[in-house]
Amino acid sequence: MYKVAIEHADNYRLEIVKDTLRKCFKDLGYSEENPLGGVVHPGDKVFIKPNWVASRWRASCPHKDTLYCVITHPHVIEAVADYVAEALQGQGEIIIGDNPSIDADFQELMNFTEIQRIIGKYNVPVKILDLRPLVCDDLSNYGKKNLMIHQQGDPAGKVELNLGKDSLFYGIDPTRFRGVFDERDETVASHTGDTQLYTYARSLYDADVYISIPKLKTHQKVGATLNLKGLVGSISNKNQLVHWQVGYPEIQGDEYPSKEAFEAGQKAKIKHRGAWPGNDTIWRMVADLYKGMKMKSRRYFTVIDGIIAGEGQGPFCPTSKYANTLIAGENLLATDIAAVRYMGFDPYKISYLKYFLEEKQDDISLDNISVYEDDNRVDDYFSSNSKYSDFYVVGSWKDIKVR
Repeated sequence: MYKVAIEHADNYRLEIVKDTLRKCFKDLGYSEENPLGGVVHPGDKVFIKPNWVASRWRASCPHKDTLYCVITHPHVIEAVADYVAEALQGQGEIIIGDNPSIDADFQELMNFTEIQRIIGKYNVPVKILDLRPLVCDDLSNYGKKNLMIHQQGDPAGKVELNLGKDSLFYGIDPTRFRGVFDERDETVASHTGDTQLYTYARSLYDADVYISIPKLKTHQKVGATLNLKGLVGSISNKNQLVHWQVGYPEIQGDEYPSKEAFEAGQKAKIKHRGAWPGNDTIWRMVADLYKGMKMKSRRYFTVIDGIIAGEGQGPFCPTSKYANTLIAGENLLATDIAAVRYMGFDPYKISYLKYFLEEKQDDISLDNISVYEDDNRVDDYFSSNSKYSDFYVVGSWKDIKVR
Protein backbone atom coordinates (compact mmCIF):
# COMPACT_ATOMS: atom_id res chain seq x y z
CA MET A 1 0.00 0.00 0.00
CA TYR A 2 1.37 3.42 -0.98
CA LYS A 3 0.67 6.34 1.33
CA VAL A 4 0.19 9.87 0.05
CA ALA A 5 -0.26 12.85 2.39
CA ILE A 6 -2.23 15.99 1.56
CA GLU A 7 -1.92 18.95 3.93
CA HIS A 8 -2.72 22.63 3.67
CA ALA A 9 -0.82 25.89 4.09
CA ASP A 10 -2.10 29.36 3.36
CA ASN A 11 1.28 31.00 2.64
CA TYR A 12 4.98 30.33 1.98
CA ARG A 13 6.45 31.49 5.29
CA LEU A 14 9.22 29.01 6.05
CA GLU A 15 7.86 28.08 9.47
CA ILE A 16 4.39 27.48 7.95
CA VAL A 17 5.87 25.25 5.21
CA LYS A 18 7.90 23.26 7.76
CA ASP A 19 4.87 22.82 10.00
CA THR A 20 2.81 21.62 7.02
CA LEU A 21 5.54 19.14 6.13
CA ARG A 22 5.50 17.86 9.71
CA LYS A 23 1.80 17.15 9.27
CA CYS A 24 2.59 15.29 6.03
CA PHE A 25 5.26 13.26 7.81
CA LYS A 26 2.77 12.34 10.53
CA ASP A 27 0.25 11.24 7.89
CA LEU A 28 2.94 9.05 6.33
CA GLY A 29 3.79 7.47 9.69
CA TYR A 30 7.28 9.00 9.98
CA SER A 31 9.15 9.63 13.22
CA GLU A 32 8.67 13.03 14.84
CA GLU A 33 12.31 13.28 15.91
CA ASN A 34 13.94 12.62 12.53
CA PRO A 35 11.10 12.36 10.01
CA LEU A 36 13.19 11.69 6.88
CA GLY A 37 15.49 9.27 8.69
CA GLY A 38 13.85 6.29 7.00
CA VAL A 39 14.53 7.72 3.54
CA VAL A 40 17.81 9.60 4.03
CA HIS A 41 20.74 7.92 5.80
CA PRO A 42 23.99 9.43 7.10
CA GLY A 43 26.58 9.49 4.31
CA ASP A 44 24.03 9.68 1.48
CA LYS A 45 24.29 11.86 -1.57
CA VAL A 46 20.84 13.44 -1.80
CA PHE A 47 19.67 15.11 -5.01
CA ILE A 48 16.79 17.58 -4.64
CA LYS A 49 15.12 18.51 -7.92
CA PRO A 50 12.70 21.45 -7.97
CA ASN A 51 10.80 22.73 -11.00
CA TRP A 52 12.99 25.55 -12.30
CA VAL A 53 11.59 25.54 -15.82
CA ALA A 54 11.74 29.32 -16.25
CA SER A 55 13.44 32.38 -14.80
CA ARG A 56 10.82 34.89 -15.97
CA TRP A 57 7.52 35.06 -17.81
CA ARG A 58 7.81 34.58 -21.54
CA ALA A 59 6.79 37.62 -23.57
CA SER A 60 4.26 35.46 -25.45
CA CYS A 61 2.25 34.70 -22.29
CA PRO A 62 -1.15 36.44 -22.45
CA HIS A 63 -0.90 37.37 -18.77
CA LYS A 64 1.87 37.59 -16.20
CA ASP A 65 1.12 36.40 -12.69
CA THR A 66 3.48 35.48 -9.86
CA LEU A 67 6.29 33.30 -11.19
CA TYR A 68 5.64 30.96 -8.29
CA CYS A 69 2.70 29.45 -10.15
CA VAL A 70 5.34 28.29 -12.66
CA ILE A 71 8.31 27.26 -10.51
CA THR A 72 8.86 25.69 -7.07
CA HIS A 73 8.97 28.18 -4.22
CA PRO A 74 12.40 28.35 -2.51
CA HIS A 75 10.92 27.95 0.98
CA VAL A 76 9.57 24.52 0.04
CA ILE A 77 13.05 23.57 -1.17
CA GLU A 78 14.66 24.97 1.97
CA ALA A 79 12.17 23.26 4.29
CA VAL A 80 12.87 19.89 2.66
CA ALA A 81 16.63 20.53 2.76
CA ASP A 82 16.37 21.31 6.50
CA TYR A 83 14.87 17.88 7.15
CA VAL A 84 17.38 16.20 4.81
CA ALA A 85 20.31 17.82 6.64
CA GLU A 86 18.87 16.64 9.95
CA ALA A 87 18.70 13.07 8.62
CA LEU A 88 22.26 13.17 7.25
CA GLN A 89 23.62 13.91 10.76
CA GLY A 90 26.67 15.71 9.44
CA GLN A 91 27.64 13.02 6.91
CA GLY A 92 26.82 13.21 3.22
CA GLU A 93 25.97 15.81 0.61
CA ILE A 94 22.97 17.78 -0.66
CA ILE A 95 22.75 18.68 -4.36
CA ILE A 96 19.95 20.92 -5.63
CA GLY A 97 19.63 21.18 -9.38
CA ASP A 98 17.57 21.05 -12.53
CA ASN A 99 17.89 21.05 -16.29
CA PRO A 100 15.52 23.98 -16.96
CA SER A 101 14.06 25.07 -20.25
CA ILE A 102 16.92 25.83 -22.58
CA ASP A 103 16.09 29.57 -22.63
CA ALA A 104 15.97 30.03 -18.83
CA ASP A 105 18.58 32.38 -17.34
CA PHE A 106 19.99 30.42 -14.40
CA GLN A 107 21.63 33.38 -12.68
CA GLU A 108 18.39 35.31 -12.97
CA LEU A 109 16.64 32.31 -11.41
CA MET A 110 19.15 32.29 -8.55
CA ASN A 111 18.72 36.02 -7.97
CA PHE A 112 14.93 35.74 -8.03
CA THR A 113 14.64 32.76 -5.65
CA GLU A 114 17.66 33.61 -3.47
CA ILE A 115 18.01 29.87 -2.90
CA GLN A 116 21.80 30.13 -2.72
CA ARG A 117 21.39 31.53 0.78
CA ILE A 118 21.18 27.96 2.09
CA ILE A 119 24.72 27.14 0.96
CA GLY A 120 26.61 26.99 4.26
CA LYS A 121 23.44 26.67 6.35
CA TYR A 122 24.03 23.00 7.23
CA ASN A 123 26.85 20.83 8.55
CA VAL A 124 27.00 19.03 5.19
CA PRO A 125 28.07 20.53 1.84
CA VAL A 126 25.40 21.92 -0.48
CA LYS A 127 25.77 22.35 -4.24
CA ILE A 128 23.34 24.11 -6.56
CA LEU A 129 23.68 23.02 -10.19
CA ASP A 130 22.53 24.11 -13.62
CA LEU A 131 22.62 20.74 -15.37
CA ARG A 132 22.25 22.07 -18.92
CA PRO A 133 25.14 21.60 -21.37
CA LEU A 134 23.42 23.89 -23.90
CA VAL A 135 21.70 27.22 -23.29
CA CYS A 136 19.67 29.50 -25.56
CA ASP A 137 20.38 33.18 -24.82
CA ASP A 138 17.92 34.49 -27.42
CA LEU A 139 14.47 32.92 -27.69
CA SER A 140 14.34 33.79 -31.40
CA ASN A 141 17.11 31.17 -31.86
CA TYR A 142 15.09 28.47 -30.07
CA GLY A 143 15.33 25.16 -31.90
CA LYS A 144 18.58 25.96 -33.71
CA LYS A 145 21.26 23.80 -32.13
CA ASN A 146 24.17 25.53 -33.84
CA LEU A 147 23.16 28.84 -32.21
CA MET A 148 23.13 27.47 -28.66
CA ILE A 149 25.77 28.40 -26.08
CA HIS A 150 27.85 25.56 -24.63
CA GLN A 151 28.47 25.35 -20.90
CA GLN A 152 29.73 22.73 -18.44
CA GLY A 153 26.41 21.21 -17.45
CA ASP A 154 26.62 18.57 -14.75
CA PRO A 155 30.22 18.57 -13.45
CA ALA A 156 29.87 14.85 -12.66
CA GLY A 157 29.12 14.03 -16.30
CA LYS A 158 26.31 11.91 -17.68
CA VAL A 159 24.80 8.42 -17.76
CA GLU A 160 23.48 7.12 -21.09
CA LEU A 161 20.84 4.40 -20.94
CA ASN A 162 19.39 2.30 -23.72
CA LEU A 163 15.82 1.20 -22.91
CA GLY A 164 15.73 -0.97 -26.04
CA LYS A 165 12.51 -2.96 -26.35
CA ASP A 166 11.26 -1.60 -23.01
CA SER A 167 10.89 1.84 -24.58
CA LEU A 168 7.40 2.91 -25.57
CA PHE A 169 8.92 4.16 -28.83
CA TYR A 170 10.14 0.69 -29.78
CA GLY A 171 8.41 -0.46 -32.96
CA ILE A 172 7.27 3.04 -33.96
CA ASP A 173 8.55 4.57 -37.21
CA PRO A 174 10.89 7.33 -35.95
CA THR A 175 11.15 9.36 -39.16
CA ARG A 176 8.73 12.03 -37.92
CA PHE A 177 10.14 12.32 -34.39
CA ARG A 178 10.93 15.86 -33.21
CA GLY A 179 13.05 16.71 -30.18
CA VAL A 180 14.10 20.14 -28.91
CA PHE A 181 16.02 21.15 -32.03
CA ASP A 182 15.05 21.54 -35.67
CA GLU A 183 17.89 19.14 -36.52
CA ARG A 184 15.99 15.88 -36.12
CA ASP A 185 18.71 13.40 -37.17
CA GLU A 186 19.95 12.99 -33.61
CA THR A 187 16.42 12.48 -32.30
CA VAL A 188 15.62 9.88 -34.93
CA ALA A 189 18.95 8.06 -34.42
CA SER A 190 18.35 7.94 -30.65
CA HIS A 191 15.02 6.15 -31.15
CA THR A 192 15.48 3.71 -34.00
CA GLY A 193 14.89 -0.01 -33.54
CA ASP A 194 16.63 -1.51 -30.52
CA THR A 195 18.37 1.81 -29.86
CA GLN A 196 16.27 3.89 -27.44
CA LEU A 197 18.62 6.32 -25.73
CA TYR A 198 18.26 8.73 -22.81
CA THR A 199 21.18 10.59 -21.23
CA TYR A 200 20.72 11.50 -17.56
CA ALA A 201 22.78 13.95 -15.51
CA ARG A 202 25.08 11.77 -13.39
CA SER A 203 24.80 13.85 -10.20
CA LEU A 204 21.07 13.18 -10.25
CA TYR A 205 21.10 9.62 -11.52
CA ASP A 206 23.82 8.31 -9.20
CA ALA A 207 22.41 9.90 -6.05
CA ASP A 208 21.45 7.61 -3.18
CA VAL A 209 18.22 9.55 -2.68
CA TYR A 210 16.20 11.45 -5.27
CA ILE A 211 13.81 14.04 -3.86
CA SER A 212 11.44 15.62 -6.35
CA ILE A 213 9.74 18.95 -5.55
CA PRO A 214 7.62 19.77 -8.60
CA LYS A 215 4.92 22.39 -8.99
CA LEU A 216 1.26 21.31 -8.99
CA LYS A 217 0.53 22.47 -12.53
CA THR A 218 -1.33 21.79 -15.76
CA HIS A 219 0.50 21.11 -19.04
CA GLN A 220 -0.85 21.62 -22.55
CA LYS A 221 1.01 18.63 -24.01
CA VAL A 222 0.37 15.97 -21.33
CA GLY A 223 -2.41 17.37 -19.13
CA ALA A 224 -0.46 17.70 -15.89
CA THR A 225 3.22 18.12 -15.03
CA LEU A 226 4.30 16.72 -11.66
CA ASN A 227 7.01 14.20 -10.72
CA LEU A 228 7.10 12.02 -13.85
CA LYS A 229 6.87 14.83 -16.40
CA GLY A 230 9.41 16.72 -14.28
CA LEU A 231 11.98 14.03 -15.12
CA VAL A 232 12.54 15.95 -18.36
CA GLY A 233 14.79 18.03 -16.12
CA SER A 234 16.98 14.99 -15.43
CA ILE A 235 18.08 14.68 -19.07
CA SER A 236 21.31 16.24 -20.35
CA ASN A 237 20.71 15.61 -24.05
CA LYS A 238 17.37 17.33 -24.64
CA ASN A 239 17.31 16.34 -28.31
CA GLN A 240 16.69 12.72 -27.24
CA LEU A 241 13.34 13.81 -25.82
CA VAL A 242 10.67 13.16 -28.45
CA HIS A 243 7.94 15.81 -28.05
CA TRP A 244 5.75 15.10 -31.07
CA GLN A 245 5.72 13.65 -34.58
CA VAL A 246 5.82 16.19 -37.37
CA GLY A 247 2.52 16.77 -39.16
CA TYR A 248 -1.07 15.81 -38.40
CA PRO A 249 -2.97 12.50 -38.03
CA GLU A 250 -3.74 12.03 -41.75
CA ILE A 251 0.02 11.80 -42.43
CA GLN A 252 0.85 9.96 -39.17
CA GLY A 253 1.86 13.09 -37.28
CA ASP A 254 0.55 14.55 -34.02
CA GLU A 255 2.11 18.01 -34.03
CA TYR A 256 -1.31 19.50 -34.81
CA PRO A 257 -4.83 18.01 -34.82
CA SER A 258 -5.54 18.73 -38.51
CA LYS A 259 -4.04 19.78 -41.82
CA GLU A 260 -5.58 23.23 -41.41
CA ALA A 261 -4.05 23.67 -37.95
CA PHE A 262 -0.70 22.43 -39.26
CA GLU A 263 -0.70 24.94 -42.12
CA ALA A 264 -1.75 27.76 -39.81
CA GLY A 265 1.03 26.78 -37.42
CA GLN A 266 3.67 27.21 -40.10
CA LYS A 267 2.74 30.88 -40.35
CA ALA A 268 2.10 31.59 -36.68
CA LYS A 269 4.60 33.62 -34.68
CA ILE A 270 3.66 31.79 -31.48
CA LYS A 271 3.44 28.06 -32.12
CA HIS A 272 1.63 25.48 -30.00
CA ARG A 273 3.10 22.33 -31.51
CA GLY A 274 2.06 19.11 -29.81
CA ALA A 275 -0.16 21.03 -27.39
CA TRP A 276 -3.34 18.95 -27.60
CA PRO A 277 -4.67 15.69 -26.13
CA GLY A 278 -4.13 13.82 -29.40
CA ASN A 279 -0.37 14.06 -28.99
CA ASP A 280 0.39 10.34 -28.81
CA THR A 281 4.14 10.89 -28.51
CA ILE A 282 5.18 12.96 -25.51
CA TRP A 283 3.44 10.80 -22.91
CA ARG A 284 5.56 7.88 -24.13
CA MET A 285 8.68 9.93 -23.47
CA VAL A 286 7.47 10.69 -19.93
CA ALA A 287 6.85 6.98 -19.28
CA ASP A 288 10.29 6.12 -20.68
CA LEU A 289 12.01 8.59 -18.36
CA TYR A 290 10.40 6.99 -15.32
CA LYS A 291 11.37 3.53 -16.58
CA GLY A 292 14.93 4.77 -16.98
CA MET A 293 15.04 6.06 -13.42
CA LYS A 294 13.74 2.72 -12.13
CA MET A 295 16.66 0.89 -13.75
CA LYS A 296 18.81 1.93 -10.77
CA SER A 297 17.96 1.25 -7.15
CA ARG A 298 17.66 4.39 -5.02
CA ARG A 299 15.36 5.86 -2.40
CA TYR A 300 12.72 8.43 -3.32
CA PHE A 301 10.66 11.14 -1.73
CA THR A 302 8.48 13.88 -3.17
CA VAL A 303 6.76 17.04 -2.02
CA ILE A 304 4.51 18.63 -4.66
CA ASP A 305 4.29 22.38 -4.21
CA GLY A 306 0.66 23.38 -4.62
CA ILE A 307 0.48 26.28 -2.18
CA ILE A 308 0.35 28.47 -5.27
CA ALA A 309 -0.30 26.07 -8.13
CA GLY A 310 -0.65 26.66 -11.88
CA GLU A 311 -3.77 26.08 -13.98
CA GLY A 312 -4.68 26.74 -17.60
CA GLN A 313 -1.84 27.28 -20.08
CA GLY A 314 0.96 25.40 -18.34
CA PRO A 315 3.83 24.86 -18.23
CA PHE A 316 5.01 28.38 -19.14
CA CYS A 317 1.86 30.54 -19.04
CA PRO A 318 -0.43 29.23 -16.29
CA THR A 319 -2.70 31.28 -14.05
CA SER A 320 -2.20 31.16 -10.29
CA LYS A 321 -4.32 28.63 -8.47
CA TYR A 322 -4.29 29.11 -4.70
CA ALA A 323 -4.67 25.43 -3.87
CA ASN A 324 -2.86 25.98 -0.51
CA THR A 325 -1.59 22.41 -0.61
CA LEU A 326 1.51 20.27 -0.17
CA ILE A 327 1.25 16.67 -1.37
CA ALA A 328 3.92 14.21 -0.20
CA GLY A 329 4.86 10.57 -0.62
CA GLU A 330 7.69 8.11 -1.23
CA ASN A 331 6.49 6.76 -4.56
CA LEU A 332 6.63 9.31 -7.39
CA LEU A 333 3.99 7.55 -9.48
CA ALA A 334 1.48 7.01 -6.66
CA THR A 335 1.88 10.63 -5.55
CA ASP A 336 1.32 11.89 -9.09
CA ILE A 337 -1.86 9.82 -9.39
CA ALA A 338 -3.21 11.23 -6.11
CA ALA A 339 -2.18 14.78 -7.08
CA VAL A 340 -3.88 14.60 -10.48
CA ARG A 341 -7.08 13.48 -8.80
CA TYR A 342 -6.73 16.36 -6.35
CA MET A 343 -6.58 18.71 -9.35
CA GLY A 344 -10.01 17.40 -10.34
CA PHE A 345 -8.74 15.15 -13.14
CA ASP A 346 -9.33 11.49 -13.90
CA PRO A 347 -5.92 9.74 -13.65
CA TYR A 348 -6.99 7.39 -16.46
CA LYS A 349 -7.35 10.43 -18.76
CA ILE A 350 -3.66 11.36 -18.31
CA SER A 351 -1.99 9.02 -20.80
CA TYR A 352 1.28 8.32 -18.99
CA LEU A 353 -0.58 7.61 -15.73
CA LYS A 354 -3.13 5.45 -17.55
CA TYR A 355 -0.28 3.39 -19.00
CA PHE A 356 1.27 2.66 -15.60
CA LEU A 357 -2.10 2.00 -13.99
CA GLU A 358 -2.99 -0.51 -16.69
CA GLU A 359 0.47 -2.11 -16.61
CA LYS A 360 0.44 -2.09 -12.80
CA GLN A 361 3.93 -0.58 -12.65
CA ASP A 362 5.20 -0.83 -9.03
CA ASP A 363 1.99 -2.85 -8.46
CA ILE A 364 0.15 0.48 -8.68
CA SER A 365 -3.62 0.64 -8.71
CA LEU A 366 -6.13 3.09 -7.31
CA ASP A 367 -6.99 0.49 -4.68
CA ASN A 368 -3.50 0.41 -3.18
CA ILE A 369 -2.92 4.15 -2.93
CA SER A 370 -3.98 5.40 0.50
CA VAL A 371 -4.49 9.15 0.76
CA TYR A 372 -4.23 10.70 4.21
CA GLU A 373 -5.22 14.11 5.48
CA ASP A 374 -5.06 15.28 9.11
CA ASP A 375 -3.79 11.83 10.13
CA ASN A 376 -6.91 10.18 8.72
CA ARG A 377 -7.33 8.07 5.62
CA VAL A 378 -9.70 9.52 3.00
CA ASP A 379 -11.64 6.34 2.29
CA ASP A 380 -13.41 7.36 -0.92
CA TYR A 381 -10.64 9.58 -2.31
CA PHE A 382 -10.64 8.13 -5.85
CA SER A 383 -14.26 6.98 -6.00
CA SER A 384 -15.69 10.30 -4.82
CA ASN A 385 -17.31 12.56 -7.40
CA SER A 386 -15.67 15.58 -5.77
CA LYS A 387 -13.69 17.81 -8.08
CA TYR A 388 -11.46 18.73 -5.10
CA SER A 389 -9.43 21.76 -6.24
CA ASP A 390 -11.11 21.81 -9.69
CA PHE A 391 -8.20 23.11 -11.77
CA TYR A 392 -9.03 25.01 -14.94
CA VAL A 393 -7.76 23.49 -18.21
CA VAL A 394 -7.73 24.96 -21.70
CA GLY A 395 -10.69 23.85 -23.84
CA SER A 396 -9.10 20.95 -25.69
CA TRP A 397 -8.27 19.25 -22.36
CA LYS A 398 -11.75 19.49 -20.82
CA ASP A 399 -12.33 15.73 -21.06
CA ILE A 400 -9.65 14.95 -18.45
CA LYS A 401 -11.79 16.56 -15.75
CA VAL A 402 -13.93 14.48 -13.38
CA ARG A 403 -17.52 14.96 -14.46
